[in-house]
Amino acid sequence: MKLPCALSLVFLTSFVTSQDISSDTRVCQEFTVPVTVTSQVFITEYSAFQDSYDVVGFVNNIAGRDSNTTFAPLGGRKNVTASYTIGATICNPKGSGGKNKTLLLATPGLGYDRRYWDSEVDPANYSFVDFAISQGYSVFFYDRLGTGESSKVSGYNDPQAQIQLAILQQLTLLLRAGKYTGVLGVPGKLVHVGHSFGSFLSNALVATTPELSDAAILTGIAYGSASMTFIEAWGLRIATQIAPGRWNNRDNGYLTWVDAFGNAAVFFYPGSYDTEVLWYTEDVKQPLAAIELLTPSALRLRAVGFTRPVMIISGEFDFAVCDGDCRGFLASAKEEIFPNATDFQAVVHPGVGHAINFSYNATGAYGIMLEYLERHEL
Repeated sequence: MKLPCALSLVFLTSFVTSQDISSDTRVCQEFTVPVTVTSQVFITEYSAFQDSYDVVGFVNNIAGRDSNTTFAPLGGRKNVTASYTIGATICNPKGSGGKNKTLLLATPGLGYDRRYWDSEVDPANYSFVDFAISQGYSVFFYDRLGTGESSKVSGYNDPQAQIQLAILQQLTLLLRAGKYTGVLGVPGKLVHVGHSFGSFLSNALVATTPELSDAAILTGIAYGSASMTFIEAWGLRIATQIAPGRWNNRDNGYLTWVDAFGNAAVFFYPGSYDTEVLWYTEDVKQPLAAIELLTPSALRLRAVGFTRPVMIISGEFDFAVCDGDCRGFLASAKEEIFPNATDFQAVVHPGVGHAINFSYNATGAYGIMLEYLERHEL
């Protein structure tokens, strides 16, 4: 279904909190970006969680085979206009040049903020940003609403998928106008890159506003699986009760997996990751909002009007989107989701799970992604 979204392009002054924060290969700036968006959102009809027993019941209701008929947490719809601030980083290659002035706009998935794209652990092997910079690209990556340095809102109502999409659309408009792009200025081309929930948001952007994107690379994504067993495997609990004092600015509507083993069960595949990296992801993980689990189905994904390049790339053993086996499961997206895309490519990245960026051979996946853009002169 298509939910209308009106965008208010706000060119307000941002606050640059850090400059030249990286290495001799890149120049990065951190921003707080003000946005105002109007979206059609759901009216919620489920009760606030008093404790993690309530969360277990909530997850059971979502994951049940008959959840479409037995669980009705959402009611009617209403239009909402709201203003937020979004934490973001732009990184440009140091020195002149760049890849044809192409900008990559990267959106993380649930459980992470923008650090998903720029690992501080062994960045040569895991940082997507570093790899893209080495190939001459500029990268803008940000914290979704409710995570990182972005505005903290109610996890029960506010960070609905429709609002997250509207924010991504407005960020795209700002970047295309040359705002928050660092030394790049106005980009020649803009490519949307996503992971998991961030991929579905990027997919929805090219479906609803195809003119805003020159290509899409979607990681950790698949279509057609109705299973929600991965949510059970996470072992979600109220975030503030799992880690007292860590996320005091979130209400009980924010959830996180119970421990590193729940993390490993959903995001990783045995033998495909370094445990040091797994524990790093525990250090940087972000709570997800309960409403984010309920609203992805509101996104319009079929992108008939998008005629530019699209690649989807998921781990061979991705439990979250393929029930643990993506082989033969991705190619159908060509006809079902992107029937008119230029050179649609579906790639199964061998031997890894959902979190491609934190698995062995992450740079192999990055190479495939950026070589694809190179073929299309992006």
